Amino acid sequence: MRNPLPALAAFSKDAQAVSARTGDDDASLGGWLAVTKAAERLAVLSQGDREAYVGSLVGALLPPIGSRPTLIHDALPAPENSLSQLAERLRSEAEEMERAGCLEMAFSTVAAVCRLTSDADVVSRMLAAAHLGRVARQLGDFRTASDCYASVVSVATRERDGPLEAMGWLGLGALARMRGNRPEERRTYEAALACAQPGGHAERSAHHGLMNAAISENRLPDALQHGWRAFDLSAENDDARAMIVSNLALTALRGDFSAAAVHGFLHVLSLSNVARIRLTAYGELLRALANLGDRVRMDAFEAQAIAESERANMPFEVAYFFVLATEAWCALPDFDRAEASLARAESMLSTSGFHELANRAETLRERMREAAVRHTPLRETLWRAPSASGWDEQVNVSIRRLAGLST
Repeated sequence: MRNPLPALAAFSKDAQAVSARTGDDDASLGGWLAVTKAAERLAVLSQGDREAYVGSLVGALLPPIGSRPTLIHDALPAPENSLSQLAERLRSEAEEMERAGCLEMAFSTVAAVCRLTSDADVVSRMLAAAHLGRVARQLGDFRTASDCYASVVSVATRERDGPLEAMGWLGLGALARMRGNRPEERRTYEAALACAQPGGHAERSAHHGLMNAAISENRLPDALQHGWRAFDLSAENDDARAMIVSNLALTALRGDFSAAAVHGFLHVLSLSNVARIRLTAYGELLRALANLGDRVRMDAFEAQAIAESERANMPFEVAYFFVLATEAWCALPDFDRAEASLARAESMLSTSGFHELANRAETLRERMREAAVRHTPLRETLWRAPSASGWDEQVNVSIRRLAGLST
C-alpha cells in the first residue's frame, strides 16, 4: 500500500504540479499545508491532547462542525461525537484539495484521518478508508485503492450495513471502469445499487456508474434511463450533476444528435469549475462540434482546454482530453491537428497505468494511418452507436430535457 508523504513533501510535490493560480504563495495551498500538518499531529495525539489541540487551531483552518464531505453514510445522521466530527471536517478539506488537483496532500490528510479513526466506530473508519481509496485511484495507485474499497465491502458485509457496503462497490466499479473491465464494472455498480439507500448519494452514484457502462456498451436506452434517474437524485449546483449532464450529452452524441450534445457540454462548463469534469466536457464538445463541421469553435474551445490542462494535476483526465481531441480532429478531418493531440496523449500514457486509454490511443494511431492515406473522416466508426430498439423515442425525450436546461 502507498505510504503517505509527510506534509511538507506532499506540499512540495503538489505545488510543482497544480495550476499556476495555486502557486506557493497562494493562500489556499498554504492553508492546505497547515491542514495536512494538523491532521498528521492529530493522528498521534491522545484524546485529551487532541481536543486541546483542536481548540488551539485558528478558526479558519477547518470548516465548522457540521460541514460534511461528499462521502457520507446515507442512512445515518451527521455524527455527534467529537472524533467523527473532526474526521469529517478534515475530509471536507481534503476534498477541496482533490478538486484543485492537490492529490498528495489530500492523500496524506485522509491517511492521517484513517489513523485518527482507527479506534473509532465502524462507519467513521470505513468512510475514511473509502475516501483514501478514491484519492489513491486518482493518483493512479490502483492496488491501494482496491485494498481500501475491498476492505469497506468486507467490513460492511460483516456488519450487514448495506449503505456502507454500497460505497465500497462504487469504488470498485470506478476502478473496473478505469481498467476497461466492462463486465466487472457493470457487476459492481449493480451490487452497489442493490444495497444502496433509496434516494441517497450511493443510489445516484450507482445509476451514474451504470449509465457509463451502458454508454460504453452502446446500450443507449439503458444509459438514458439510468442517467435521468441519477440527474433527478442530484443537487442543482452539485459537481455530480455536471458529470451526469456530461454523460447525457455524450449519449445524445452517440445517437447523432450533435447540436443537443453541444448544448449539454456547454451547460456542463457553466456548472463546474473542477478540472477533471471540464476537461472531459471539452473533449466531448470538440467531437460534437466536429460532427457539425464547426472548426471555428473547435479551435477556440481546444485552446481553452489546453490552457486548463496545463494547470491541472490530473494525468488521466488530461490524457483522456487529448485522446478525445484526436478523435475530433480525425472526424473533421484534420490529421495534422489530430497527430499533435495524439502525440501529447501518447507521451503521457507511455508511463501510466491507464491501460484502456493507452489501448484506445494505440488503436486510434493505427486507424489514423489508414484514414490519412484516404483522407476520410473516422467519425462513423469512432463513436456513433448502432440503432437500438426504443432508442428514437427515448432520445427525443432526452433531447427535449437537455434543450430545457439553462445555460
